Amino acid sequence: MNVQRMLLVLATLTLSPVFNAQANAGTAAWTPPGPTACRFSGWTVNDKPAIEVRAGASATSKVVGSLPTTRGEGLDPALDYYSVTFDLVEARDGWLKIKGASDEMSDKPRPVYQGEGWIKAGDMQVGVQSARGYARPDAGSERLLDLKGDWLRDRVALRGVVACDGEWLLLDYEMRNDEKLEPLAPKDRKRGRAWFRGICGSEETSCDMRSVDQ
Repeated sequence: MNVQRMLLVLATLTLSPVFNAQANAGTAAWTPPGPTACRFSGWTVNDKPAIEVRAGASATSKVVGSLPTTRGEGLDPALDYYSVTFDLVEARDGWLKIKGASDEMSDKPRPVYQGEGWIKAGDMQVGVQSARGYARPDAGSERLLDLKGDWLRDRVALRGVVACDGEWLLLDYEMRNDEKLEPLAPKDRKRGRAWFRGICGSEETSCDMRSVDQ
């Protein structure tokens, strides 16, 4: 390799904001073998008109209710609508058991199903105020993702909640571009799975918690 090409390569590595962010992508995150109990709050995704809530963790289970989204029909354009919030109590086989749904933040609260029920794992969003994802729910385990100065919520699209363990969530994620940040190289736009802490259940504000990355 000539000197000019070597300098170009070094410059690329230095400037890339997520270089080595997935250096350990070949290591699989530990996934619990069965259902896990959860104690988190979150909110609905808004890429569909409504989210079905089912009686069991299955696509064939009876629909017992639904949660509205900001893409639903009949919304008054003069009013502000927010994502419905709820508590997560269990994760199982790609499904999440929730309860206590609320639309109290919206100018005109919509009817929501408030009882217990199951939604798909990809229908829940949480904020993650951390840059680091681990192989296990242990900060001493192998680090699978490190976004350096960026929080996960700023750089990554959450694709699903897989499992819970105390203050930790096992998440499926996808690296994404953000107009406020330097664009990602194609090689860095990857999907992954890792354990994260620093979970915030508020969509509108950060939870103002002490950094878990220190």
